[in-house]
Amino acid sequence: MVQNENFFLENKPLFSGKIREIFNYSEDKLIIKTSDKISAFDFVFDDEIPSKGKLLTKIAKFWFDKTKHIIKNHILDDSMLTSVNPEISESCLVVKKCKPIRIEAIVRGYISGSAYNQYVKDGMVSNIKMEDGLKLNDKLETPIFTPSTKAEVGEKDENITFDEMMNIIGEEKASYIKNKSVELYKFAHEYALRKGLCLIDTKFEFGCDNNGDVILIDEIFTPDCSRYCLAKDISNQDVEFFDKQFFRNYLKEIKWNETQITIPEKIKNIIISRYEKVYLMLIDE
Repeated sequence: MVQNENFFLENKPLFSGKIREIFNYSEDKLIIKTSDKISAFDFVFDDEIPSKGKLLTKIAKFWFDKTKHIIKNHILDDSMLTSVNPEISESCLVVKKCKPIRIEAIVRGYISGSAYNQYVKDGMVSNIKMEDGLKLNDKLETPIFTPSTKAEVGEKDENITFDEMMNIIGEEKASYIKNKSVELYKFAHEYALRKGLCLIDTKFEFGCDNNGDVILIDEIFTPDCSRYCLAKDISNQDVEFFDKQFFRNYLKEIKWNETQITIPEKIKNIIISRYEKVYLMLIDE
C-alpha cells in the first residue's frame, strides 16, 4: 500500500506516458500520477508548470463523477491514499486495472483546429464530407466522430476512418465507443454551456475491465484533451482557447525546433490560469 511520497521513488512505474505514470497499487488497482509537465506536437517538455498535475486530476475526477450515468469508468475510491498523503493524492487517481484499447476517440462539435485545416483543403474531415461554407469555429449540425490511433510515447498518432477503427478493434466495440463518445460529448457540451464555457472538441480513451466491459479510462474533458473557450467568444474571429493551443501558438511564434526549452514564467502563468478558469467555471454553483 502507499505509505508516502517515497512510494514513487522506490517503485518503478509500470508505464510512463507523456505526462502520466502508472504504478501498481494492488492486485486489481493502479495509481495514475499526473505530472506537471506539458506536451505539444507529441513532444514532452521537461520544464514543469507548477500545480498543473493537481488541476488536471481535479477536472478529470469532476467529469468522471458527472458522467458515470452514461458509461462506467475506471475511477475507484482513493480515501486511503488521501488520508495517508493528501498532498501527493491531489495529483493521483486510484483506478481499476484495465486493458487499454489503442484508439483515441475524438468528437468534434465545431469546425476548429486541424479539422478546419483539412476542411479548407478538401471539404472533408477524416473521410466525412462536410457542408459547404463553414467558417472557422462554426458549430456543426451534429457532432462528428474522427478517431485516431494511440501511438507509443515519442511517436505520432495517426488519424483513421471509422471503417479502419472497426477493422482494428471490431465492429461491435467500435460502434459502442463511437456512440458513447458522442453521448458523452453532447452531455458535457450542454453542461459547459450552462457554465459559460464552450466545449469545442475532445478525445476519450477506453479500456476493457476484468469482466470484458468497455469502460472509460485515462482522463476526461480536461484542457489537455479538450478545447474550451468562453461561450460568448465562440463567434469571434480570434478565439481565446483554454487549452494547449495557446502554448502551441507560442512555440510557433518562437520557431521552436523540437528541442527542450525553458518555458518563460509568463507563459506558465497564462497556461495555468486558463486551466484554473475552466475548473472554477465548471464547479461554480
